[in-house]
Amino acid sequence: MSNVVTLHGDKRWKAVLVSAHQNGPVAIEHFLEEISELHNVIEHGPEYPDQCMVTINRTDGGEEQNSQEKARLEHR
Repeated sequence: MSNVVTLHGDKRWKAVLVSAHQNGPVAIEHFLEEISELHNVIEHGPEYPDQCMVTINRTDGGEEQNSQEKARLEHR
């Protein structure tokens, strides 16, 4: 997709996994191209996370892509 703007190279998704640790919670960020990769990250991690937050990896919050889509639809 040429109209997707990302924060971390060309990875589309950001997953933050939070696990309990003796010194408090530990959060680790993972950047994924396909959301289906998250399964392997969790399964092969040292332990299962207590929390997982997945967000689209964008700097513009989707405004740029949405405006391009609106312009395309209005052009029809």
